[in-house]
Amino acid sequence: MIALRYALGIGALVAVAGGLSAIGACSSDGGATADAPDASSPEDDAATPDNAPPCPPSGVAKGPWAIGMTRTSVIVRWESCRAGAVPGLVYQPESGGADVSVATAERAVVLTQKHTAVLAPQHSPDDLPGTVYMHDAAISGLTAGTCYGYHLAADAARAGRFCTSQPDGGKVHFLAIGDTNPLLSNATSNLLARVVPMKADFVVHGGDIQYYDSFLETWAGWFPSMQPLLSLGAIQPALGNHEHETDDELDDYSLRYFGHPNFGGDTMWYRYESGGVWFHVLDTEQPIEPGTPQGTWLSAGLTEVAAKPGFRASILVMHRPLATCGDSAENDGARKGFASAFAQYKVPLVIQAHVHGYERFEIDGVTYVTTGGGGGLIGDMNANVSRAECPMRKVSGGFFHAMDVVIDGKSLSATVIDEGGTTRDTFAIALP
Repeated sequence: MIALRYALGIGALVAVAGGLSAIGACSSDGGATADAPDASSPEDDAATPDNAPPCPPSGVAKGPWAIGMTRTSVIVRWESCRAGAVPGLVYQPESGGADVSVATAERAVVLTQKHTAVLAPQHSPDDLPGTVYMHDAAISGLTAGTCYGYHLAADAARAGRFCTSQPDGGKVHFLAIGDTNPLLSNATSNLLARVVPMKADFVVHGGDIQYYDSFLETWAGWFPSMQPLLSLGAIQPALGNHEHETDDELDDYSLRYFGHPNFGGDTMWYRYESGGVWFHVLDTEQPIEPGTPQGTWLSAGLTEVAAKPGFRASILVMHRPLATCGDSAENDGARKGFASAFAQYKVPLVIQAHVHGYERFEIDGVTYVTTGGGGGLIGDMNANVSRAECPMRKVSGGFFHAMDVVIDGKSLSATVIDEGGTTRDTFAIALP
């Protein structure tokens, strides 16, 4: 969803000196009717005093968080604001065991642009040009289906957990969320307080991770708000349109934080597995239809993993939806083009986001879930209710939420929970 749509709801969410004048509306895929401040433009940097985030004594500025889980390995990543921060981390199994120390190397990254949360700089410091330092702890030799706690050597309070992928047939437990805009309101923090204690093993993020275009948020403000989720387990995200909001954001922020070995390797799409369940993560900012480079990759991957020993099912994760009745375009051409492959290669579930709310469809034996209620301004879930597939929509609603999913044996069960802790939907799928 693009910037000015948020402006309609800002007055109820934040007090801004001077008010919000001449801010118009736009649809999620359309253009704005009036101009608004460009929260991410660097052109007035020289005239605007910096709202710099503090650099703590430990030097750790953001994180930590885990990415790239496998059955025996994971990467823990964080950012420091000065050179020479104490390297390394310490981890141990959650069930008890000896501490293990892992060394890290420091990598300098030079940023060139300034980004400001122009409507609420008091809540979200600037993302500033300059040099920052990335740290990756590549941890290997782990046990499949095991959760570990860890903390950074530089600051024991900077801590989290990660879980390795399950062995064949193991219970797979993940949290699905999308369109996280935590500084728009208290909705995201309230939601995380409800779902993080459910202790999923990893996080499936449907994209639109952070929103410069809300004018309330920078990455410097996003990280403290989202740390409870980042500390839960490995975050395995899809790319959304808001990972491309400025000409530097994709490379300097989105990929630097959550890239390789997730998106940002050889391609912007990737796959991973847990317990014989394969997750195929697509980049819907590029074509995905059959016959495109990404569509060809998906077709080959569905075929390849279905032949692997221990295979149970494939799940697709993407940002822009294949089916929606909400205020967004849908890619029904790709959905119809892959229908036979989904049936042949055991795809029971497609997780999508982009539309700010919740939907669940049952179409040709596949469940399509829109889980875009992670904090962005709630949209109109019935804006396109006349579409042909809308009679196949079973549940919908404009509310903040996340979805807790457990795959146990041949059954997938999901619980959709809102920011108040109310269960809004439950469903079960028998794996093919």
